[in-house]
Amino acid sequence: MAHLVASRSYVSYTPMQLKRKLEENPYTFIHIINPEFGNKKKSKANSAQRFEKVRKRYEDFIKNGFLVKNTQKAYYLYQQESELGIFKGLICGISIDDYLQGSIRIHEHTLTEREEVFCNYLDICNFNAEPVLLSYKENTAEIQSQLAALSSQRPLLDFSTTDGCRHRLWEIADAHSQESIANTFAKIDTMYIADGHHRTASSALLGKRRRAARSTEESPGSDFILAMLMPAEQLVIKPFHRLISLKEGLKEQELLQKLSEDFILERSSTPVVPSAKRTWGMRIAGAWYALRLRKMPQAAAIKEQLDAVILTEKVLEPVFGIRDQKTDPRINFIPGTESLHPYEKAIDAGDHSALFTLYRVDTEELFAVADANEVMPPKSTWVAPKLRSGLVVMPLD
Repeated sequence: MAHLVASRSYVSYTPMQLKRKLEENPYTFIHIINPEFGNKKKSKANSAQRFEKVRKRYEDFIKNGFLVKNTQKAYYLYQQESELGIFKGLICGISIDDYLQGSIRIHEHTLTEREEVFCNYLDICNFNAEPVLLSYKENTAEIQSQLAALSSQRPLLDFSTTDGCRHRLWEIADAHSQESIANTFAKIDTMYIADGHHRTASSALLGKRRRAARSTEESPGSDFILAMLMPAEQLVIKPFHRLISLKEGLKEQELLQKLSEDFILERSSTPVVPSAKRTWGMRIAGAWYALRLRKMPQAAAIKEQLDAVILTEKVLEPVFGIRDQKTDPRINFIPGTESLHPYEKAIDAGDHSALFTLYRVDTEELFAVADANEVMPPKSTWVAPKLRSGLVVMPLD
């Protein structure tokens, strides 16, 4: 039943996809996340009442045998194969102290309100079902050799999903293998959050609060962050493109004139998706343009050299007046994995004003920003692999 239970992240589904999934599949983990599907009267979103229902549905899944609790502590080796590549890593608990003390580094800010909401969610539901993705650049050869040896055995789970991905999971329960893995990972000084900043921060916040409230020295699940650890060379990073929608419409010649002050513009008969840094593509009604900076910035801060930052400072803020990309309704973010054709048609039809395409951020840039205690703009990176919810669930008591 693993292929029926484990799901993509809840937020990755459209409302129509969610409705169809919940109607057709009684086993999907989404029924836990959305326990009131089909109810006419629903509790308030993000309320304690809603979270209590999530926990009750989770307990029902255990009672019905859809989820089975392991009787012993274990690490899990997970491998995902898709058109993007083969990803292999270790699913485990990471101490909240590593995050609080800075051994786990960040490249984006979190919103306090979202941290609080997810912290309350974890506290009431008392389980964590979606690992954050952590990456590392040290000792990778030794670790991958270790994991390769373990993956030669028969997997605990082996299934494929309708998005074309194959998922395999190995349980690592024997004490010798666990000790060997722990000793190898202990040689790594720093890890980096590749995906899951808010989930990491919320897990650490809950751990701190529960630790302060208890009187014993026990180490419950809330002292740990559910994570998958994967080497940097396996990460696949795609850009997020910027889709602009203006109520007042776009004055093409005025836009081209403004852009020509900082960029060399070349009209293109085909879509422009940059193949190198410091270049951008722009789609306006009926035309594509390639953009190249006339003068490269001499920025001191590492993040100031990112293409997304340059686009913000040279185009989004001065030309469109978009100063807060987190809240401004005039900008939307398109993952680099999506086809651009629907957006071309929408721009030509006047539904949107312009689309700016970017080149991807590489792992060296991501790590450099984190090491310098800087942060990237919103939606700078789309990172694979995307992990399944409910494949491995960590109780927090």
